[in-house]
Amino acid sequence: MGNRRVVDELDRRFTRRKILFLVVILVLVFALGTLGYMKFEGWSAFDSFYMTVITLATIGYGEVHPLTTVGRVFTIFLIFAGLGIFTVMVGSVSQAVFDRQFFRIFDRSRKMREQIEKVRDHTIFCGFSRLSRIAAVELGRTGERIVIIESDQVRGREAEHAGFLVVYGDATLDESLTAAGVVRAKRLVTLLPRDSDNVYVTLTARELNASLYIVSRAEDEVGEKRLKQAGVNRIVSAYRLAARKLADGLMRPYITDFFEIAGTGVAGWKIEEIKIPVVSGICGKTLRDLALRQTANVSIAAIISPDGQFQLNPQGDTVIAPESTLIAIGWQADIETLEGLVFGE
Repeated sequence: MGNRRVVDELDRRFTRRKILFLVVILVLVFALGTLGYMKFEGWSAFDSFYMTVITLATIGYGEVHPLTTVGRVFTIFLIFAGLGIFTVMVGSVSQAVFDRQFFRIFDRSRKMREQIEKVRDHTIFCGFSRLSRIAAVELGRTGERIVIIESDQVRGREAEHAGFLVVYGDATLDESLTAAGVVRAKRLVTLLPRDSDNVYVTLTARELNASLYIVSRAEDEVGEKRLKQAGVNRIVSAYRLAARKLADGLMRPYITDFFEIAGTGVAGWKIEEIKIPVVSGICGKTLRDLALRQTANVSIAAIISPDGQFQLNPQGDTVIAPESTLIAIGWQADIETLEGLVFGE
């Protein structure tokens, strides 16, 4: 890192010296032109300098005074010298600006790669569409680390501005998924427009990380079937969910509002999903033994067994099994108290 900074500083110094050298040469050409007209044509210093300026600038104004043959030859020499110097100066300045911009882009990309290499148990989003953006922002609020794979430069920069780590590339390619740290990731969300692309991403990601939890969208029942065969853990049909939510909003508006508020925790209370680790101190105990209503002021709405079986409104004699999942309802602070009991914090 130190060597790179030294080299960059030397490059900047070299560029400054080069531009300064060209400016000095340009000043010398102006001085040479002024002195040349004074000597060959016998003009005053001001007339000679003015003639030098309009000649080097190639403005096309008329001559200050009629030129002799020697003066015309000198003018031709002055024009070619000025054009050459201006061309070199413009090229040098443009090159310096381009190098600086390229360095910034390369340095930003390098820093992004270094940050991605450090993350583990993160979530990868394939594509940064409107649906992905909403999901990523909501998930990011929980503190989860998120990496976006996006081939479109504009949407990629939008993801960067939103605070996400970004890999610019095609999500269906192995190298893009590898660059996003798929082997270290915990979840992958592929919401690409075409089901075929989502299937390909799923197959590739599953090959690189067999334990990855994959969520995908599907346009129709055929797509759902193919995605399930490819190994997707959960399939989302955006149109079906939107239609169901619309119907619920019409028929059961207060229930819809309840889940909306509880899911986001806007009002300070929420519904939370807590997975019980094998080493948790509450494993093997019953809900009656734990008395969570009294100790943590939370209600357990459901328990999901390790094999995915739901038990709604569990009774007091329900035993907490390792790797089961609690669906708890309560205030944010009380949910944190429950998490302390579960994880022994």
